[in-house]
Amino acid sequence: MQWILWQRPVLAFKITDLIDRILRAWCDENGLHRGSVEARQKAKSLLQWIELGITDEHELTDLIRDDIVISTK
Repeated sequence: MQWILWQRPVLAFKITDLIDRILRAWCDENGLHRGSVEARQKAKSLLQWIELGITDEHELTDLIRDDIVISTK
């Protein structure tokens, strides 16, 4: 079996601000607090998508809105 190593991007302020905006909007749309289990799951999903190189705000918003998640199994 061959493993592929992905370089993880450094979470610069620009990225953390992006995550914050998307997560805040998602929580507002769904009537949830940012500390909720669902919000934490969405934040984790956002980080995973960003680690794969997706950084477009609209695309990330659509991915978490449509409940598209990356399996970690």
